[in-house]
Amino acid sequence: MLDRLLVKLMISAIENFGAQRGCLLLDRDCQLEIVATIESQTISLLPAIILDSEVGRGLVSLAVVNYVADTQENIVIEQTNQEGLFDRDTYILDRQPQSILCVPLINKGQRVGILYLENFPTAPLTTQRLEILQFLFTQVAISLDNTQIHHQLEFDADESHNQLTQANDRLQTEILKRQKSEQILRSIVAGTVSATGVDFFRSLVRSLAQALGVRYAFISECMDAPPTRGRSFAFWQGDKFGEEFEYNFHGTPCERIIDSKSYQCFPAQIQALFPEEKDELEAMEAQSYAGVPLLTSTGDLLGHLAVLDDRPMASDDAAHQKLRERDRSILEIFAARAAAEMERLQVEDELRVSETKFATAFRASPDAIAISNLNDGTYIEINDRCLQMLGYSRAETIGRSDLDLAIWAHLAERMTIATQLQDRGTVSNLEVWLRRKSGEIFPALLSAEAIDLEGESCLLAVASDITLLKQAETAVLRLAEIGELAATIVHEVRNPLTTIMMGLTAFKKLELDDRFQEYLALSIDEADRLQRLLNQILLYAKPQTLDRSELELNSFISEILNTLQTAPVAIGKPLNFVAMRSPVNISVDRDKFKQVLINLVTNACEAVSVGDPITIQIRESESRRICIQIHNGGMPIPTDLLPQLTKPFFTTKASGTGLGLAIVKRIVEAHDGELQIESREGIGSIVTVQLPLFLS
Repeated sequence: MLDRLLVKLMISAIENFGAQRGCLLLDRDCQLEIVATIESQTISLLPAIILDSEVGRGLVSLAVVNYVADTQENIVIEQTNQEGLFDRDTYILDRQPQSILCVPLINKGQRVGILYLENFPTAPLTTQRLEILQFLFTQVAISLDNTQIHHQLEFDADESHNQLTQANDRLQTEILKRQKSEQILRSIVAGTVSATGVDFFRSLVRSLAQALGVRYAFISECMDAPPTRGRSFAFWQGDKFGEEFEYNFHGTPCERIIDSKSYQCFPAQIQALFPEEKDELEAMEAQSYAGVPLLTSTGDLLGHLAVLDDRPMASDDAAHQKLRERDRSILEIFAARAAAEMERLQVEDELRVSETKFATAFRASPDAIAISNLNDGTYIEINDRCLQMLGYSRAETIGRSDLDLAIWAHLAERMTIATQLQDRGTVSNLEVWLRRKSGEIFPALLSAEAIDLEGESCLLAVASDITLLKQAETAVLRLAEIGELAATIVHEVRNPLTTIMMGLTAFKKLELDDRFQEYLALSIDEADRLQRLLNQILLYAKPQTLDRSELELNSFISEILNTLQTAPVAIGKPLNFVAMRSPVNISVDRDKFKQVLINLVTNACEAVSVGDPITIQIRESESRRICIQIHNGGMPIPTDLLPQLTKPFFTTKASGTGLGLAIVKRIVEAHDGELQIESREGIGSIVTVQLPLFLS
């Protein structure tokens, strides 16, 4: 109705003015749009046409309209073929209108549009006629703009109503979904809330399958790392629990979950998607599958939770869609709950194993261990070694304190320990004196630490009876004193022995009969042997101080063997040296190590007959140590004598002192080395010296 009134108003105005064609333009959103055309007394309301469009440029002179828009001045061109401001305009040249009138439409000081007319009568246009025309078309422009606003408001109202209706429908659907989800969650929670461990997992898969309307549901754990095999520990199949099973992940839909650590769904044709498992899936009549991983709180993979059905889980028919986003959320929620239960069980197992290990170590420890209350000192637990050390039974100690049992020989030591525990929380290797049940006082080495045991402040104490250690220390000090005494005696004996040797040597210049010559030779030999014995005793008694230097072992041994080959004991006995191909550097005391090699090679020569070879070989051990082996093929040494060979004054030789190998062992060990002797029938004897390599 409003449109028809506006058209009549425009026709009346055009008839009074006499124009043949024209356009009405409105200002909308900061740009001019053509909303109506005038052709031969006919007014047409148009959908908005942008002025600067291809259609708009064919309806009006763009130059004229833009000029009016910019200046808000009236433009009246009575003869377009005359020279003027717009005689070069393309539209005017192409369309050749006879005359053009273009006026701005102003409302309250603001431009609301532009009226553009062509081919009007050439009669003079008075100011009054132009003002009337402007007023009429300004009202038309305002009415059209209001009409457009009215239509837009009606459209917006309809659109808002439609959006509100759709939102309400979505809200109703969401409410139904949430109610269904809550019902499913309550159903699953009701089935699992009171269960733990294996019972929880069995309740979960049964409730999950029934709530989601699927045939199968199961939970499995990874058996290895990286995961390649799984083991189920809860499996629901239709109407009962199935037997647990183990299987390989490869080629199964479970593999996709394990590899991606994310939700996976195969809503249909699962047998075709996983041909390697087709037989198993056919036996289960499975057509669809969905599953989620079970992850620890730190993101580590534990296993997975999965459901299968004998129908597709999604279709175009919403009534048959078995697994929507809601169901995925339910799977993920209960996968998190299942993972938490699995992680709890693993922690319990680890704690149980740890407790078992601790209990085993506690009971079997060779040290005395006791756990007591930190506040009152009452014993909570005590191991067998501690009971043996103190002489009490378990019944006599548990529940009683150290003060009740009077185990401290000196209470001041207890106060010292209490002070250190208060300051540092720990005591390490503190020497104390304790009292046994019998009243015997003995030394002990004590370490203690304050611990929290199930929320109770406790003290873990470890003690060792060092009575034997103290006795050994005393014995070592005694031996050191004996060594010093022996060295003193040797010095005291060597001086008169030297005088005796000088006298015996002087007797050799005398002419004695054969019987006295024999006595003299025997005396000199015995004096010489005594001299060697005193020297070796002195060498053994002295501390081994080393003057280390780097030497190349291949050349060093070659030099020694060249010298030894001419020694009387080695004549006729080949010394075969097997050197390493590359240079071998070691850090040793050159003189002392030379003494070691001479002693060992000499012993080997004394063990074989003329013509039998001695082999000296260098090789590198697996532990990156250098091994020097001296092998002789002589008579084997009895097995029971081998451990005695390196003890002082033990010898198998008639004229031996029993100190040679003992001194060799001390020198080797001073070099952080090791001396080994082995002897077997058919092989002979092999002496091995192991030394660390020199690393520059």
